[in-house]
Amino acid sequence: MALTFTLVDTWDDSQRVHVAGTIAASGNYVSGGDTLDLSKFPVIASASAPIQGTSWIDGLAGYDYVFYPGTAMNNGKVKIFQQGASAGAFPEVAAGAYPAAITSDTITFYGIFKKLQ
Repeated sequence: MALTFTLVDTWDDSQRVHVAGTIAASGNYVSGGDTLDLSKFPVIASASAPIQGTSWIDGLAGYDYVFYPGTAMNNGKVKIFQQGASAGAFPEVAAGAYPAAITSDTITFYGIFKKLQ
């Protein structure tokens, strides 16, 4: 696991919990996506990861970050894609050491979680 989440802000709209934070990458990228553990933040107050389509991850270095919810708050995956040599779809970053552009990138996270019932 080479991704670290830092909580910046949360708010409750009475139906969902909104979470904003940053992600730092270090070490090595794992093919298929690195795990993003969000379970250390009880303020999120949800038993499950954000439902697909309700989380956004953006960076400034030109890479595309996509969050794939897991079965729990501690096992969601972030896949990272980069522009390939051709004009086709973005290929996934190769497994191995993170490029400096990613480790120094400003990566932001915004997610919407179901409230505990």
